[in-house]
Amino acid sequence: MKAAERVRAVQPELGLALGGGGMRGWAHIGVLSVLERYGLRPGVVAGCSAGALIGAFYAFGYSVEQMKQLMREQRTRALFSLRFDGQGLISNEPLREYLRYHLQDCRFEDLPVPFYVVATDLESGKEVIFSRGPVVDAILASSAIPGIFAPVEINGRLLVDGGLCNNVPVSPLVHHGARYTIAVRLHRESTALEPSPVKRRRNGDDDAEGRRISLGMWSERLSRTFRRNGSERQPNGFDVLGRAMEIVVTQLEGYRLQACRPDVLITPEVSHVGMLSLWEEKEEIFQRGVAAAEAHADALEAMARKLTKTTATTETS
Repeated sequence: MKAAERVRAVQPELGLALGGGGMRGWAHIGVLSVLERYGLRPGVVAGCSAGALIGAFYAFGYSVEQMKQLMREQRTRALFSLRFDGQGLISNEPLREYLRYHLQDCRFEDLPVPFYVVATDLESGKEVIFSRGPVVDAILASSAIPGIFAPVEINGRLLVDGGLCNNVPVSPLVHHGARYTIAVRLHRESTALEPSPVKRRRNGDDDAEGRRISLGMWSERLSRTFRRNGSERQPNGFDVLGRAMEIVVTQLEGYRLQACRPDVLITPEVSHVGMLSLWEEKEEIFQRGVAAAEAHADALEAMARKLTKTTATTETS
């Protein structure tokens, strides 16, 4: 993408926080499409994990239509590969190359929209917020789920998934000076380990089963996501790990969002998509984001009016 194509009018007072959630992150593009329809163009973005990836494309200058096209063209499974060096189960090198190709090894300082990425220092357990340096490295660090991906070393620190500290990073937006904030949360506290009715309806569909693949099925092709052991349903290790991570992240999200409340909190109904899933039906996830944002139509319209009034006052003063 050329520099000229990356220029867009934004609203500096409006901040957008995009939360982590694995494949659920495609819902962020759906939310962005609705914000665009209401004339809301965030002038500062913060993201964690999947939210960092989508946020980077937005901050770089990709339009919603361009992001939708990339979403449809790229097979998610092709962005990861198995690794056998003991440092992680899944390699993110294909994802690294994909991001470098589309983001051109850009640095935070070069982005037309201010952007923050959250990761966690594995040694200290403290939150690390990136706003300078290589963007791709920060995204990979923010997405490094412990036990699945190897930690990412940056400036002598081993970094892992930012969801362990601040999965919906509203606070960087406030510290940046955003007057209005919108946050997108991809976890619900009621999410259960049992597969949802949506998954159950698809279990007998061979085509859908081929499109939807968990990391557990990927590394162990002959094992199913749920197996029968007598009359008891036993989740495999990847489902347990994913659910355990989700429990921790969801609890911390609640505390952080209470401490730093966004003006509008959008929560797409994507609980049927597992954190460690590589489910390929991205269009449905996108539409869940659209529906969740449209449910806040009144609040978004009111915010758009306030921002328009603020802009007009600034231009005349």
